[in-house]
Amino acid sequence: MLDDSSVILKMDRDEIIGSPSFHQISNLGVVQFEHRYDAGLLNFILQRALNLKEEYAEKKQLNLKYIRAAHLLIPEILELVHLPSRLARLSSLAGTRIEPYPLSVISTIVTFSGPEKSDGAIRWHADGVPATELVPLAMDQLEGGELELYKGPSEVGLAMQSQGLSIPSSNIAKVSHRLGYSVLGQLMRLMHRVSPISKGSRITLNMNIRSADRPYVDDNSMCYLAADNPDFAWTEAYIADVRGRQLPAYLERQSR
Repeated sequence: MLDDSSVILKMDRDEIIGSPSFHQISNLGVVQFEHRYDAGLLNFILQRALNLKEEYAEKKQLNLKYIRAAHLLIPEILELVHLPSRLARLSSLAGTRIEPYPLSVISTIVTFSGPEKSDGAIRWHADGVPATELVPLAMDQLEGGELELYKGPSEVGLAMQSQGLSIPSSNIAKVSHRLGYSVLGQLMRLMHRVSPISKGSRITLNMNIRSADRPYVDDNSMCYLAADNPDFAWTEAYIADVRGRQLPAYLERQSR
């Protein structure tokens, strides 16, 4: 079990949304905890990401500048992705057995956040992947940049956004990132953003996960994936996962 002393913030999913939800891997909302990952490894990943930023970082959707499939360019990230002690801790925190997200195109991402005129900060949205671990690699004189969570059903918040309406501050929960601490969040169907950054920057390693027992609980549609990866080179892996993991798990669950 996870040492509770490492947890500094925890919000259940129904506490944030305001009601129980069916389409979820557990009642995990967000939890922030001291990750205790190897500092030398994280620094190596950071320096490689900085070296690769100019050539590989893109800003495609939601004002997010990122290196997608970061582990293909920085293989050392996989040391963290498959670290048994990490997976055990995240499973304990999530309240369900988890596994790394299998599709390389979205399994790991390095994001760059800053003021609007530089890297920018991600806008309001809800994730396709079930859950994500956010590991800050660097924070430089950061003003703003908190993880903001909409307190209510995502459909309501997203409808407000589409109509150009502002989200009341009373409907926003904030999580301030800290070096040495991860934020684990089930952000699928939970509207969130990075608050606008007025000064400084943050670089974050995102490692996506899903339920090992219910891998079919997932909002990552082929259309969503194609918007970021229009070459469709990932489709065979996607279909193989549906055939080999998602469908058998779903049918087994339905037969109970």
